[in-house]
Amino acid sequence: MPSWRDRLATLNRRLPSWLWPVVIIAAAVGLANVMYTAGLADNNPISYTSGIAKTLCRITCGRPAIDPNIGFITQPLGHLSAMDLLHGHLPWWNYFEGLGSPLAGEMQAASLFPLTLLFALPAGLLFFHLSLEIIAGVGTYFLGRRLGMPSVVATGIGVVFALNGTFAWLGNAVLNPIAFLPLMVLGVEMIYGDIDQPRRRGWYVLAVALALSIYAGFPEVAFLDGLFVLVWAIVRVFALPRVRRWRGVRRVAYGGGLGILLALPITVAFLDYLKVADIGGHVGARDGAAVLPHSSLPMFLDPYIYGTIFSNHNPGAVNSWGSIGGYLLAGTTTLALLGLFGRRLRPLRLALAGWFVMSLGAMFNVLHIRQLWNVIPYVKQIAFSRYDMATLEFTVVVLAGLAISDLATTRSARRLFFITTPLGGLLLLWSALSASNVNAGYVLTHRVRIIFLGLHALPFVAVVLILGAGFLTRFRWAPLVLVTLLAGEAAIIYFVPTAEAPKQVNLDTGPITYLQQNIGRGRFLDFEIIYPNWGSQFNLPELNAIDLPFPTTFATYIADELNPGITPSRQFMASGGMTGILQQEHALLAHLAAYRAAGVQFLIFPVKVPLLPALTKLGVQKVFANETVGIYSFPGSTNYFSSPTSGCQVTGTGFAHATATCTTAGTVVRSELMMPGWHATVNGQSVPITTVDGVYQSVDVPAGTSSLAFTFLPPHELAAAAGFALGILLMIGLPVGDLWLRRRRRPRHAPRHAARSGSGR
Repeated sequence: MPSWRDRLATLNRRLPSWLWPVVIIAAAVGLANVMYTAGLADNNPISYTSGIAKTLCRITCGRPAIDPNIGFITQPLGHLSAMDLLHGHLPWWNYFEGLGSPLAGEMQAASLFPLTLLFALPAGLLFFHLSLEIIAGVGTYFLGRRLGMPSVVATGIGVVFALNGTFAWLGNAVLNPIAFLPLMVLGVEMIYGDIDQPRRRGWYVLAVALALSIYAGFPEVAFLDGLFVLVWAIVRVFALPRVRRWRGVRRVAYGGGLGILLALPITVAFLDYLKVADIGGHVGARDGAAVLPHSSLPMFLDPYIYGTIFSNHNPGAVNSWGSIGGYLLAGTTTLALLGLFGRRLRPLRLALAGWFVMSLGAMFNVLHIRQLWNVIPYVKQIAFSRYDMATLEFTVVVLAGLAISDLATTRSARRLFFITTPLGGLLLLWSALSASNVNAGYVLTHRVRIIFLGLHALPFVAVVLILGAGFLTRFRWAPLVLVTLLAGEAAIIYFVPTAEAPKQVNLDTGPITYLQQNIGRGRFLDFEIIYPNWGSQFNLPELNAIDLPFPTTFATYIADELNPGITPSRQFMASGGMTGILQQEHALLAHLAAYRAAGVQFLIFPVKVPLLPALTKLGVQKVFANETVGIYSFPGSTNYFSSPTSGCQVTGTGFAHATATCTTAGTVVRSELMMPGWHATVNGQSVPITTVDGVYQSVDVPAGTSSLAFTFLPPHELAAAAGFALGILLMIGLPVGDLWLRRRRRPRHAPRHAARSGSGR
């Protein structure tokens, strides 16, 4: 009878070889996020992007993410998109932001991205990020195996890229497309590797990964990742025999074209929105010239040289945190230096080095390299220094994996190791010295100082341990030691922001519940309590809004009618403490008619902020209060559906349907933002929509009782749906067609003598 060890060995042989690496990568991601996965901390961004949450901290409550758009956009708009989908509605429009705004076309909500459905869960943001990190790690593992790395090395670099600096620091939609960068490159490698085979697996991997990268919701990152994949494909095609290169180019083009077809529904919605949107700094005059401050450079190798996220209030540190998009790990970068010199895949290594130099140079505009990048269409509209960080991280990870593979097989790599590793240490030392001016005067308490020194020492420890591991390279298990060191460094550095998250977040649900019960289709105006766009999270129409893209007509209306002088107008919110609150109160008093026309029914203030006497005289009254929030009724607001015609009564059902009863022909006004894509019917017949006051919708109705219905669909979405359907048909039809052709070419009956000959052997 076989022992349990024999049974386990037999089971292990029957399992696919990739199963354990995938399990290890997923476990590493879960372990690095243990503060969240074990319930030791709460990653809800409402704790630092609203005024309705109280937090319980450990040593200190820091910022677990750099970009506050994780709270203003990613969480609330992702949740709204998920709930729309689960209720059977495509999330084309958001009724709860400003005067209404495109939802899917806004892109950052990732409304049509499959993983966005996770936002319907209470811990949806956590599951969303964990899924992206695991996908990134698994894709990197399979790519490493395609590049000839041992399984242990491919698994290690999979863990390192799954816990990369952009995932660790940014938090908002910038990181979404990064998960599919390794898979796109893998698709290219599969296409070239199967160049003599009729298989189309590589096509599908490239197409699906490209489509998901676009659906993921941050087109700038998807575009830069696509450029990286294009460079990779161009370099690697020359590794094919000359007679196979054109076939390889065609197949990569087919895979890319198929991916674009599959992504048309979201791409077209986005492009339609851009035609009528304010895109803020995403113009050549601003983003095309934006570069990282030189004080950011030390953070690439020593991520917490200035303390944890925004903990150092010195201007140089604040500017660095506000501009950077991730970090490189000291240990991984040190090994990447060695990876430059291997002979195997040499053109690819040199191309990766070239990409790294050109990207890093553009981030700091060394020798005006940024201007060279701006020659590429659309690059000058991109905040390159933040959004290209993932390709740098990926480049370093791949080179490090190649270096470890070299150490296991070649003596020359072992000799070079003792040159490149000290060089990495010197670069790290330079980083520490160059940051000393920025850290001057940075005062820390005793306990925090110890933690800071430990974080500051960690990269040095990693490099020293890697140098020590170099003496073990003659042993077969040396690669395991090296990848364990790299994965450990990545996990610890990644872990730091999660430890800064609040231990507990308590949401003040009182004002939310009151508004949900009383606001109907009216809107509330926020004064630093329910910041935008948290109204979308709770299905509460909020006049305030912050977004990008931003409807141009609404931005103009804000500047002309609601709050003249507010900058930028695409951030319509009170900010800056009491000064910002007073400014918005005075704007409200000066433009009462416009706020009433916008349907404002409630004002929500911090309870300790006194109301201006002029507002009290207008009949503004407190209707709800607790220890933090005061809600006031705002009289005289216009109903969501109204009619200026005498003798017309309008009653609404939800946001999209109304019934008008008029003694004579009249007009119905709907206080929703007018934008191309809106359609209206009266008694089932399509009618034109006219624009009122530059923003609102109006339709004509006949005498009698009329039923009105409004729908929104991006103008060219039907054509996009047709393109998507074509892409699906091609994915299904190509293998079916191949099978049909093979069967037609196969002889119906094999020659008898051939059958006898085969059976006689």
